[in-house]
Amino acid sequence: MILASLGAFFGTFLGVSFSLISVKFTEAGIASTIMALVPVLIIAPAVILYKQRVTPAEIIGAIISVCGVAVFFL
Repeated sequence: MILASLGAFFGTFLGVSFSLISVKFTEAGIASTIMALVPVLIIAPAVILYKQRVTPAEIIGAIISVCGVAVFFL
């Protein structure tokens, strides 16, 4: 129960709070683009910590999603 509580606090509460703070202090497009980088940033820890294989399709999909958000808010 302690680990679930810590995960809820750090994952959900802080994540949503920091995303709202970023929208408050920057433009919405910039904040959304930075928040869309999570699929790209999670690739390295998945490979290093969990020894997961990452296919080129997954990398291309993450890049396309970030580029799509960036183009949407230009």
